[in-house]
Amino acid sequence: MTTPPETAVSIIITNWNTCELLDGALDAVALHAPPPDIETLVIDNGSTDGSPAMVGEKYPGVHLIRNTENLGFARANNQGVALARGRHVLFLGSDTIVQPGTVQTLAGFLDAHPEAGAASCRLMNPDRTPQMSCRRFPRLRDALATYLSLHWLAWRYTMKGFDFYRTQAVDQPAATCLMVRRRLLEELHGFNPRYSLLYNDVDLCERIRARGWEIYYVAETEIIHYGSMTTRSAPPGIRLEMYRNIIEYFRAHRGPIAQWMLTPVLAARLLLLTRSTIALKLFRPAVEDGQG
Repeated sequence: MTTPPETAVSIIITNWNTCELLDGALDAVALHAPPPDIETLVIDNGSTDGSPAMVGEKYPGVHLIRNTENLGFARANNQGVALARGRHVLFLGSDTIVQPGTVQTLAGFLDAHPEAGAASCRLMNPDRTPQMSCRRFPRLRDALATYLSLHWLAWRYTMKGFDFYRTQAVDQPAATCLMVRRRLLEELHGFNPRYSLLYNDVDLCERIRARGWEIYYVAETEIIHYGSMTTRSAPPGIRLEMYRNIIEYFRAHRGPIAQWMLTPVLAARLLLLTRSTIALKLFRPAVEDGQG
């Protein structure tokens, strides 16, 4: 079998029931990032809102993967990486609108900066105000401040005073728009599937930096980002999985003491949010509930 030729960029969009937003995202990609130098893959996580049919009908050039269930962000993106032919892979949110030159500028930056393993750009609200999309890697004190709602104590983590119009090395930009060298992704085996909902991009950036690569915020280009769907109405089971992801990240990257200190804080927060004893499951390994 002949191996398909390498292209410049593979854009990977994961989707779960965001049909209208996904349509807008793909329309912008088709206009500003066309083939043959750029390929687009949509990984659908069992949507029931007509998303797969819309992609198949309106965007026949898009490589569509139809999962029968929601595999989560990490596993779905890894499916895309396994199929990608691009020299670089752009993880792109289904709630984004790329601007003219966005994809080409990020790819050109990685090509021109051999020390760069990944790059992101400015995320703009629809009203053209910038979003705070970069963070430093969180320490335990940052997590405690954040999840105790003492956000003013986490100013270092949130990078208060960030210059949105200066290209600079950063710790962790959001995977809403994150371009990574494909061969680096292959070496790292992509996203860690243990982080199904949260901290998957933070973990990936930690591992990129641990390999000696830089990650850059590129101020010369931008995208429009409508913002993630709110989690305020998320059912208790989804919230439980989100909080397990947080605990797993701090256990893996900050050690068992961080896990022990953070677990009761998150359990109390989950109890207040859900009014459910499901919060007590944070004190048990996820494997006990068939999720590990």
